[in-house]
Amino acid sequence: MITRTDVLAHLEYGMRKGFLAGKKEYKPLRSGWVQPTKSEGAFEIYGDLGAIPWPAQVGGQAGPGGTDSRTGHPQVSGLHEGGPITVLGGNERGLVVYNQDWDIPIGIWHNAINDNRVGGLEEWARSAGVRFEQHMDYLCFAALNGGDATTTYGACYDSLSFFNDSHYDKGAEYQTVQDNKYGVVMTLDNFETVRVAASQFRDDRGIATGIVHDLIIHSINLERMAAQITDNKETYDTTNREMNPYAGKVQRLTAPGGWVDSTFWAVVCTTLPEKPLMLQVREGPQLVFWDDHTQGMGIRYYKWMARYVVTYGDWRLACMGNT
Repeated sequence: MITRTDVLAHLEYGMRKGFLAGKKEYKPLRSGWVQPTKSEGAFEIYGDLGAIPWPAQVGGQAGPGGTDSRTGHPQVSGLHEGGPITVLGGNERGLVVYNQDWDIPIGIWHNAINDNRVGGLEEWARSAGVRFEQHMDYLCFAALNGGDATTTYGACYDSLSFFNDSHYDKGAEYQTVQDNKYGVVMTLDNFETVRVAASQFRDDRGIATGIVHDLIIHSINLERMAAQITDNKETYDTTNREMNPYAGKVQRLTAPGGWVDSTFWAVVCTTLPEKPLMLQVREGPQLVFWDDHTQGMGIRYYKWMARYVVTYGDWRLACMGNT
């Protein structure tokens, strides 16, 4: 509860605001790698069919076709009526996501409001809504950092942790397990290993996805190393001015201090409409307030509240370098 003694400086005439509390405006950091989605109820059911089948050859003859008898020229392919077709089925990816409730309640004595002649106290309480944007970002970073377990942010659509070495789609045509979880320190060579391995993920038909992972998300402890990988035009670990092919093609994003483990880094894809994480929003931040006159000179309560939850998308869109 905020009392008169909590705002003594605000009672001083001519007090200047905004110099000690830090920057008020906040720019979300989740843009580009988190997919926002609206919710219409207490939960949402997500269901996508697996990959569309790859075209299969059912007619014609592939490869060299000998020499054309009419022209004497080499012939590529040839006529063939074909055989019976193979009818393919489909598989479904499903996930049920329940919304979570969040709030910021603030209570201020009426006397504290009335005595605060510059009006900053009420403005401060009303501005608490911006903290939700920051909290949404935090959840996204924390979910990515904790994606090697299901204890806090739940499972991926295949019932495994988002980062796992045994991913496969149940009922799919392709059943070989795939790995998007590594445990290596961030170096240029290790980045190359992880990124190349991630580029070879296969869809549930066994076809290479062609996904390009173009963003490194990392802890602030790894900022210098990440900059060497993404910004330095020459490789930092050689003396022969070897070119760095990733400079300018791969971006980096530093997680705010304390939001992820100090050794955490992952590569994610931002070029597709689908994103590795989803932010499901049922209700955006909204403010309600009421007065209670049963105590002293009265209390005014401000309550910011919202409903949202972070969940995982397709695991192929991200690969953990280290936890």
